[in-house]
Amino acid sequence: MKSLYWRVIISGWALATACGTSVPSSPTPPASGPNAFAGTWVPIIGVDSCTGTLACIAFDSEWLVLRLAPEGPRLVGSAYLAGKSFDVNATLDASDDLVITTPPRRGFSLEELRLHAGAAGLTGTVRYTGGPMVVRGHITSAKHGPLEPTLLNVQGTWMGDSLVRSCTLTGLTECPSLSRLFRLSLTHNGTSASGNLDLDASERFRIPVRGGFSASALTLEGVSSRQQAGGTFQQRLVAWTSRSDSFGRMNGTFTLEEESVSPDRRVVVHYESDLQDVYLIPDWFQPSSLASIAAAAGPTSLQPRLSVR
Repeated sequence: MKSLYWRVIISGWALATACGTSVPSSPTPPASGPNAFAGTWVPIIGVDSCTGTLACIAFDSEWLVLRLAPEGPRLVGSAYLAGKSFDVNATLDASDDLVITTPPRRGFSLEELRLHAGAAGLTGTVRYTGGPMVVRGHITSAKHGPLEPTLLNVQGTWMGDSLVRSCTLTGLTECPSLSRLFRLSLTHNGTSASGNLDLDASERFRIPVRGGFSASALTLEGVSSRQQAGGTFQQRLVAWTSRSDSFGRMNGTFTLEEESVSPDRRVVVHYESDLQDVYLIPDWFQPSSLASIAAAAGPTSLQPRLSVR
């Protein structure tokens, strides 16, 4: 069910207010050739049809991020769509349309992504299947910028998921969460990095983080505490170790501890988690806050389930 929430979430972001120091305008790219498609793109997709789930009722638009670089006669790179990141390979057909293919992956299939760069900007069609949801759509507009130097600079907003591979409990009999969506917002200065790790759609459970970044390797730690009815709730990012690649993706692991203390009970959960589908959202296409996704996300998709009641 979380994957359905995620697709509703990103559709709400499609028209969110952008922020950042530089906002590229919708381009008028060259008429043909691989270089017409190089760089970072954020196309807005108008949904023509959606089937397979009740989440389709409120699903009329969404966006994807596409990062492409020429490699001989083709382009290679990455994409981020419906909460999934994946490799892409692209070639020009006889009509100078860019036909994008992806390796197969469990639970998600991109059946069609065809782009055309002309005087009207970027146009095209998309069809994908994510779980039970089958979506067809067309590109209504797109923004374009250069590829970010993500091997050298980690600054920006990273969205992603995490899968728990180990869970140690005190005061509970089963792990309260096996995966969790998150947002990591970072600034980068020299070899230092700092920012916020949000594990909650309403930003109530925000962990200030600080660490280092060098040669694409990021390390972080941080702690956050808050009062809750009759007790306290604390989150400790014990360790974060990750690496970014040249196409805006991040892989790695982190260790998180959550402690809930009330007058008659103490619960501690120690998570060892792997990063999954972590992707850099361009700074010129940022939602103004996470508040806009809270209603669509529901009470359990992002929020920690370990709390004092």
